[in-house]
Amino acid sequence: MMYTNLWYAAELSDKIGNQPVKVRMLARDFVLFRDETGSVACLSDVCPHRGSSLSRGKSHSDGTISCPFHGWRFDGSGTCTRIPSQENPDTDISTGAKVDAYPVTEKYGLIWVFLGDEPDNALPIIDIPEFDSDEWRHAHYSDVWHANQHWSKMTDLDHVHLPVVHGIDFGGDNPHRPPDHKVEILENGFRTEIRGHKPPLSRSFQEYKGPRSSTVSKLAFYMPGFVLRGQVAFAGEDAGVFNMFYEITTPIDEERSKMFYIFFRNFFMEPEHDEMHVQRNLKNIFQDKANAESIMPKRAPDLDDWPRIKVDREDRLISAYWKILRDLRSKGCQIDRVKLDALNENGDYRVIPSPARKQNPDGWIFDIVPMLSADAKKPAQDLESVQVGAA
Repeated sequence: MMYTNLWYAAELSDKIGNQPVKVRMLARDFVLFRDETGSVACLSDVCPHRGSSLSRGKSHSDGTISCPFHGWRFDGSGTCTRIPSQENPDTDISTGAKVDAYPVTEKYGLIWVFLGDEPDNALPIIDIPEFDSDEWRHAHYSDVWHANQHWSKMTDLDHVHLPVVHGIDFGGDNPHRPPDHKVEILENGFRTEIRGHKPPLSRSFQEYKGPRSSTVSKLAFYMPGFVLRGQVAFAGEDAGVFNMFYEITTPIDEERSKMFYIFFRNFFMEPEHDEMHVQRNLKNIFQDKANAESIMPKRAPDLDDWPRIKVDREDRLISAYWKILRDLRSKGCQIDRVKLDALNENGDYRVIPSPARKQNPDGWIFDIVPMLSADAKKPAQDLESVQVGAA
């Protein structure tokens, strides 16, 4: 299940230089490149002439990118500005010589792309106030998981996996049972927190020698970007010492995901501790990755609700997540993957619709990907385990 009309993280900012970069999102190919001012543009990676990959071409100082086959040039708006073989290369340009261009913004060390044709109605990219704060130090990491975006995200969307997968128990008579918690529904996601547990010191940051008490763990999910924010006051609620992460997930296709991480800490702020901090986080992440890549089926089922079996405190967060998927489908944002698979097999290439198609729907060489109608499936009722709250 994949969705349009959302902002997605396409690539790390420092990966985009003076030459085009190909990225794949929503099972479609795109090209990222910088213009003469350093601003990033994103176009569909398929030339309308003979379908060549624009990312194999070159960027030019005038802010255009040239096709590697015949040298046609396109600017950041997707407009063809030059066809070298024409008698008048800069003016003899056919109506269909244009490609889809997508809104781009650069924030938090990431290139964000809006994939859809209704950016004015979109939820904004979340704020990450810690990124520019002198009180926090951060590091980036990215990886490709051979798991769909939902399985990739699901590996963190509960508390019970902590003792089973990571060895972080909750203490008490039953160290596998998390404290009771509520899930608060937000306009752009949901959040929860658990209090009163005390992970073993051996699984915390051993370098910290200060006092410890029962800790507080906060977890939030935000659209767009499929962003998970986790924060652990691992030294105790009153110590003010936090390990924090933002996990941002972009679907490459129905069976692979690009995972972006920003790790934060407000202790051991010296640069020499950066590697230690990243490795501490990656230990858990690699355990989650192995789990996500083993889940069957490889594609997430297109169901009103999931999983079929729900267990008390294990499945409250995943229930809230599946509600968001139902809401996206009810808004007409879900790609019809069955029809798209059939079109792909028949050699009919389709693109993600861009805002320019709303302004001028005529003259496009490639049609858009098929979408499920907004009323294809009605959202199910909210689950009783999910408590609705104010944003």
